[in-house]
Amino acid sequence: MTARNNAILILPLLCLLAGLSACAAIQPERSIGRELDDTNASLSIKSAMLRVEGFALDGIDVEVTEGIALLTGRVPREDDRLMAECLAWSSVAVRSVANEIEVGPTNGFRDRANDAWITQRVRGRLLSDRNVRSVNFNVETYAGKVYLLGVARSRGELERVSAQAALVGGVVEVISYVRIAGEPSDLPSRGERRAAACAGESMPGLDSDGSLPNSSPQLLGAAEGSR
Repeated sequence: MTARNNAILILPLLCLLAGLSACAAIQPERSIGRELDDTNASLSIKSAMLRVEGFALDGIDVEVTEGIALLTGRVPREDDRLMAECLAWSSVAVRSVANEIEVGPTNGFRDRANDAWITQRVRGRLLSDRNVRSVNFNVETYAGKVYLLGVARSRGELERVSAQAALVGGVVEVISYVRIAGEPSDLPSRGERRAAACAGESMPGLDSDGSLPNSSPQLLGAAEGSR
């Protein structure tokens, strides 16, 4: 069981022991509802990529955190990279797409193992740093680049997290898609960005209304309710 899961499980007990005011002080900025929406969004996007025909999207990794869909991996053509970004908008829970996909041959086993090692080292440093609420952050690594997602309590905490990641051996760059709690977002409307990504064309594998075929009403409802 992960440290985040442990934190979620003990929160109700801490609330009973310490009272509501103390509970509010330790409650992670990332809500359980938002996390469920992110998980559903990630699964639906991966499903859409598996169903689409004529594009090589099997080498793409999808991670959705706080409504930001991070796409990493390598594809053989630019058309594949663009289609992956278009399909990332297939979930109503996605509010932004970070397309970090590269065009070229896929990485070998050694490169993937090194990325996994870097990710674990970064997560370990965040977990041991008492000035960082590690449960609010998601760490992904591809080709030595560390991607940070989640919610920071302050800009200072984000800078600390970035610095911790940069100290791990093998890291070539730290890229942040972290939202800072309390700061307004200046993102353009979802519809505008989705239309730009898909160049006005319908997305393969989706129904005429832009939703996923056979999508669970409960999953889509949960996503809409969180926005």
